[in-house]
Amino acid sequence: MKGFNKKWKDFQEGKLSRSGAKAFLEYLHSPDGKKAYQQLLELVWENETDSVSTDTLLPSKPPFPEEEEDQKKTNKPSRNLPDNSLRIYRWIRYAAVVLIVLLLFREWGYLPPYAAEPIAEELDSESNWITRSNPKGVKSKILLPDSSRVFLNASSEINYPRNFTNNRQVRLKGEAFFEVEKSGEMPFIVQASHATTTVLGTSFNVRTHSPESIEIALATGKLRVRNEQTGTNMQLAPGEGSLVHSGSQPMQKMDVDPKKISLWKEGILHFEKEPFQSILKKLENWYDVEIAVNGNFPNDRCSGTFQKNAYLTDVLNVLGHSMRFDFELTGKNVSIYPSPS
Repeated sequence: MKGFNKKWKDFQEGKLSRSGAKAFLEYLHSPDGKKAYQQLLELVWENETDSVSTDTLLPSKPPFPEEEEDQKKTNKPSRNLPDNSLRIYRWIRYAAVVLIVLLLFREWGYLPPYAAEPIAEELDSESNWITRSNPKGVKSKILLPDSSRVFLNASSEINYPRNFTNNRQVRLKGEAFFEVEKSGEMPFIVQASHATTTVLGTSFNVRTHSPESIEIALATGKLRVRNEQTGTNMQLAPGEGSLVHSGSQPMQKMDVDPKKISLWKEGILHFEKEPFQSILKKLENWYDVEIAVNGNFPNDRCSGTFQKNAYLTDVLNVLGHSMRFDFELTGKNVSIYPSPS
């Protein structure tokens, strides 16, 4: 990172934006960041040895402002600290700065919670992965350290490594829409169950709520989809999607509408020729409810688009008219049953 010392100073003075601060902390936790920080500490030590002020790097208030004020009023000589005490004081100050950084790491989820036993720092350890998840009824937008954006749907989860800038890999459970920033020739990889998607810079949607058939739809750019179970690959262009079936069944290419791929991240509920049971599952995640089906219903395919913040009752009324069912809503529980003939 160019201008590390300047970044450090801006970070300490609170001049960085939240996203900029998170990116700086992510870099600070990387091998290159640790090296740059070590060099900064060595520079501080050299400056301390030469009795040169380091306030341009690690700004702080004068050590005894009250005594300075008293000195002006009473002309009393100020208290001078021995060189060793002054050096200890300054290093306590640096230690406090490091502690603040560690606390910010922990607050923003870059460090695991306190544990009774130390956590081993292994490259493949889960402690080196960051997890972001949403419960039912909640959607979120996540800015990754490389400035790529992830729109995470309800009842979904992503994991990515702490050294993400050097290892752009994401694990996905559920559904997410990705807007990927280019980063030289470093690929951006999304692993969802048995499907692996590799891109350099593009926007696409991945849905894994049905593990038997992963849905991947491309809005812009290009990407490669791989079925890890069969070892086969498929290239997608904008407006194309892929169904990655489990087992030995070949991948299936399909046409998609790029404008409709990401409607859900805008708060618009949309389904097109989806099985009835799949729609009920989507409604459970969307509205954070439990739907109990009483009676037998054909698993017909349905289509519909409901504008932002549509009420669940309005959606159920439309579906009920199409599928001929009535419903009862009690708190977070929905019961549907066939309409009287």
